Amino acid sequence: MISAWSALGWGGNACFFSRFFIQWLDAEQSGSDRATKSFWLLSLVGSVLLGAYTAHNGHAVLVVGFMTNGLLYLRNLEIVMRPRVTRRVSSRPIALVAVLSVALLVAASVADAATAPLGRSHQAWLACAVVGQGIWGSRFALQWWCSERAGRSHFPVAFWAVSLAGNLLLLAYAFHLADAVLMAGLLPGPLMQLRNLVLARSAAYADERESSPRLAGRLAGR
Repeated sequence: MISAWSALGWGGNACFFSRFFIQWLDAEQSGSDRATKSFWLLSLVGSVLLGAYTAHNGHAVLVVGFMTNGLLYLRNLEIVMRPRVTRRVSSRPIALVAVLSVALLVAASVADAATAPLGRSHQAWLACAVVGQGIWGSRFALQWWCSERAGRSHFPVAFWAVSLAGNLLLLAYAFHLADAVLMAGLLPGPLMQLRNLVLARSAAYADERESSPRLAGRLAGR
């Protein structure tokens, strides 16, 4: 019988999977890199549920990721609900969140190392988790910065590349833990990230082909 904590974890996975499935469909249909309100709402709920699950299981490094990402989800939700014109953005709030995230990640890794069995193998896997969580968390800091500058919530191409790197490292750590909930939540990610990279590259190529005749026309008209 599934426990209440496992049910929270699976519920969080359902939110995370469905958010990217929704985003994927939207990107396929619209050909844009926009992020919808439903994406951020599902992200926030999923972060809370999986944060509770990982906290219960004592994975402090993973808890930090869900905490900091939750803040970024809230900010993006605000941007979606209150769009504004492009403006110059101060880097201080983003830098503050980045520094706080690094400090929490270091503290969490120390806590995990203190409570876990000693051994080079485990320390290597913990380092994999810390690096993966750092990369995984930085993707939304990057996305936040780009969205603030554009005045709209969207996904830059770099977001998907960074997501793929962090996802693969955390997936390896989840396999090391033999945690079915975490493995199921991280397995679909690389497929969606690779697909979005392909879509982004195709869109950039199409824009380049469209702009080339215009540029040639302007040059010829001089």
